[in-house]
Amino acid sequence: MKIRTIIYSAVGSALLLTSCADYLNKMPDDQKTMDMVWKNQKETEAYLYSVYSKLPEDHTIWDIAPWVGASDEADLVWERYHTANINVGNWNPTNVLYDPWGEYYKAIRASFVFENNVDRCTELSAVLKTQYKAEVKFLRGYYYWLLLRQYGPFVLIKEETDLNSDWNSYPRTPYEECVDYICEMLDEAETDLPWTWKTDTKWLGKADKIACKAVKSQVLLMAASPQWNGNSEYASFKNLDGTSLVNTQYSEDKWKKAAAASKALIDAAETNSSIDVKLYRNSDNGDAVFNPYKSVRDLHLQKWNSEVLWATARINVHGFEKHATPRPGGWNGLGVTQRQVDAFFMINGRTIEDNQSGYKEEGFAEDAHPNWVNDEIKEIQTGNSWGNRKGDWNMYTNREARFYASVLYNGRPIPQVAADDRDNYSSNKNKDGWGRAELYKNGVSGAGASDHSTTGYLINKFINPNSNPFREQYGPWRQHTYIRLAEIYLNYIEALNEYDPVHADIKKYWDMIRERAGLPSIFDTNPGIKGNKDKQLEYIIRERQVELCFEGDRYFTTRRRWLSDKTDTNRPAEKRMYGDNGPHYGMNIHAGDGFESTDFYERTKFEDRVFTKKMYLFPISQYEMDRNTSMVQNPWW
Repeated sequence: MKIRTIIYSAVGSALLLTSCADYLNKMPDDQKTMDMVWKNQKETEAYLYSVYSKLPEDHTIWDIAPWVGASDEADLVWERYHTANINVGNWNPTNVLYDPWGEYYKAIRASFVFENNVDRCTELSAVLKTQYKAEVKFLRGYYYWLLLRQYGPFVLIKEETDLNSDWNSYPRTPYEECVDYICEMLDEAETDLPWTWKTDTKWLGKADKIACKAVKSQVLLMAASPQWNGNSEYASFKNLDGTSLVNTQYSEDKWKKAAAASKALIDAAETNSSIDVKLYRNSDNGDAVFNPYKSVRDLHLQKWNSEVLWATARINVHGFEKHATPRPGGWNGLGVTQRQVDAFFMINGRTIEDNQSGYKEEGFAEDAHPNWVNDEIKEIQTGNSWGNRKGDWNMYTNREARFYASVLYNGRPIPQVAADDRDNYSSNKNKDGWGRAELYKNGVSGAGASDHSTTGYLINKFINPNSNPFREQYGPWRQHTYIRLAEIYLNYIEALNEYDPVHADIKKYWDMIRERAGLPSIFDTNPGIKGNKDKQLEYIIRERQVELCFEGDRYFTTRRRWLSDKTDTNRPAEKRMYGDNGPHYGMNIHAGDGFESTDFYERTKFEDRVFTKKMYLFPISQYEMDRNTSMVQNPWW
């Protein structure tokens, strides 16, 4: 296999950036000098891929990346991982839990080393040298972006620095300067990159113009959001010399820049047919009939499909499916919160709070979902029939396609199980060949199991229905998507809403997302919100919560919108839709001895979470603070 085709594979663990303090002075095997790196194309490209190797494994939500488990959309049962301590406030600068600060700076420095030395490699063409320099500029901007969203204003270093530099002379850089430099790197990189690598698949996963535009959309949306745009609570966030790190004056122009960045990508997609960027639909994969369930399910399963803007090939698919699958085939611990379950719309496009939605909180369904057209086991995996079965709890009936593609609830047949193994997931009284998830107390996957969902639900998104973790058999490999087109549409309409809430594009691109999900326009179900900035914003945030669930967006959305320390006073505690502090709910996992046990279906607190204002940003570790005494700590830590 050529090295280009395994950009993010295990080779990264043997590469340059994993060694100790002299990591930039020697090659990975500690035998070759840096001079040798630039004399050979293979070694030079290996150095480039080592810069890629620090990209985060955001799909590893059960272990490495905390964004899903530390948001209000999910809870992970395992106390040994990051999110358990984060959610109860058991962390501080000496125990940061997830702290990639130093690793990202290693990658940033390596990007400068590469850019400054790649011309020495005579085996590379001038075209490749230009392309590779653009790639490391993109990566530099991206690593700085990752620092910015997690820690806030960072120490901006714009050139290769000596390892023996006095690091005490590097204070943090004001937020807006950080944003400007990231955008500068993305713009410079875009100039020398192709539109997409989908036409040259040996380099899939590398930076291209689309990736540059997509990341810029994310950066400018956060910069425009309330956390960083006019937030007076950061007024005292200053360097030791008194330099303000945050401009507390509100600027509408930031929203305009954010909207323009997203629209630039949208326009490129709509005017350049050769790059094939559009919302994925199952009919793109050969199906004759549009199916919203298969569309929203398979957009995460079909390799490098039209909706993928940037992704990584380094992904532990088996690990995710194993952790999300009920016992006995899986580890049964990626729980969905009741808040997230409540966020999904009904099949008629209305929220469950809408008195016209038809939602029922209690009782068992007398009829199957309108799209459950064939009550056959094989249809679970094909997706031709989807929705609830007759007899499911009413809370889960007649919901939208994204709900069934994302959530495994009590009594639902488990998609990722082969027909011959379904009874292994069932108690003796339920061995009927359907393999329904038994998440109640005495069920096979209930609280009596060694691991179990704390909420009475499991994440069902990203899981291939043709996998069978019980036999350690998994569906085909696919990428982990960092950014997809639906997010850009949502970024655009959110930014546009802030300064031009009557703009026609809000309806246009919002409708496209909902149409793909099989739903009517939000303005058909809620005509009274049209043109009202505050009311539209409430539904835009909810649309993000549903469309991008478990993709890492919710964590950052609630923080950049300055919602995490707030309390939703419009609803009772068990039905709140925002606020990370206080009680969080699921089903009553300590009750029930069968699917008919109604006491299981009671909203029940699974955890009192802690969120204070300091937690809007991660603290900088005390180790880094001691190394650089010119840095100030993040507010309230």
